[in-house]
Amino acid sequence: MPQENQSTYTYILAGGGMAGLSLAYYLNQSNVPFESILIIDQAEKNTRDKTWCYWSDQVEPFDSVVEHSWNQLWFHSFDNRSDKFSILPFSYRKIQSDSWYTFIQKELKQNPKIQFVQTKILGFSYEGRFAKVQTEAGEFTASEKIFDSISSFPCELQNSQHLKQHFVGLTIEANFPIFDPEAAHLFDFRIAHTTACEFMYVLPTSDRIALFEHTYFSGQLKEKQHYLDQIKAYLVGAYGLEEDDYLIQEEESGIIPMTMSDAEPQNLHTKIIQIGTSGGFVKATTGYSFLRTQRKLKELVANIENGALDAPVNETKPFKKWMDRVFLQVLIDQKIKGNRVFESLFQKNKPQLILRFLEEQTTIWEDLKLMTTVPTLPFMQAAFKIGLADLPFPKK
Repeated sequence: MPQENQSTYTYILAGGGMAGLSLAYYLNQSNVPFESILIIDQAEKNTRDKTWCYWSDQVEPFDSVVEHSWNQLWFHSFDNRSDKFSILPFSYRKIQSDSWYTFIQKELKQNPKIQFVQTKILGFSYEGRFAKVQTEAGEFTASEKIFDSISSFPCELQNSQHLKQHFVGLTIEANFPIFDPEAAHLFDFRIAHTTACEFMYVLPTSDRIALFEHTYFSGQLKEKQHYLDQIKAYLVGAYGLEEDDYLIQEEESGIIPMTMSDAEPQNLHTKIIQIGTSGGFVKATTGYSFLRTQRKLKELVANIENGALDAPVNETKPFKKWMDRVFLQVLIDQKIKGNRVFESLFQKNKPQLILRFLEEQTTIWEDLKLMTTVPTLPFMQAAFKIGLADLPFPKK
């Protein structure tokens, strides 16, 4: 808890989830001077409420809490073609949120300058050159900056033109060994019977335990029971598992925005800075955020450390941004089934190239090569609809 009568802090992190705690971790490791940091969240972060996955060919900051990793990935197409790929030197890694919360909070609580308060945030305001957070526990002032990871991202849940990744997942334990923990199933499109991008995602962590998520990339949400029914049908069809053949250990669900914000770019001169999902850190075309958030926050802290206040908080190269907009428009228009796009990519390109592409680590020439391997007409139609606004051409 904050020290008695203390209400002013160097930095305030409004939100103590993955983005807020990660930023506190990097600030704590840096040479950025601060007298105090306050982390505010309505809930105590100590439960297994999320699963985070990422791929990398490097050592990453939180590899020590990875529950399981895979060097091989399955890809199943709608026409029952199944391919297993080695993704070396990459590995696909899974972190459970409770393990991560325990690790990072232990690190942060060793520094008495970092304090926590559990309360509801009501809003933000300015008073002179200081930014303030209003909460049910009172008002707190940041002498430097407030980092906001709780404000809503501009994505309307009921708007079918606002694309979302929406899913329900079940972690099950089978009564007998049946899973292969050496390979994850990144996409199983054998269930894709609609024009929406619909697939099953399977992460086996032992020969008896696996996470199954029924996932859509679409604008239209479903009732929860729909996802559960689809998972149970998949367990019967793919593994022959009836309901009395397994126990449900955990259930999770989520809605991740796959839209792109048109808000003005942020830089470090701003007193209230949005980070995480609120700041558009989620990769719009995939919904992946964990490693992307780590890299953006490490860069943000390095820029504070170096006094590079003009640096953008969430920089994306114009051509990458344009490609994302076109891809999202293809999924919204549904003039082609979403699975066909991914099938074309994975069947015509090396998986390592695709993983680098999805992490925006490819060159423009590699991007152009990949563009030649997707269905041409729907992408041309989407590109015409989007226009050339984000391309790096000189503006008049």
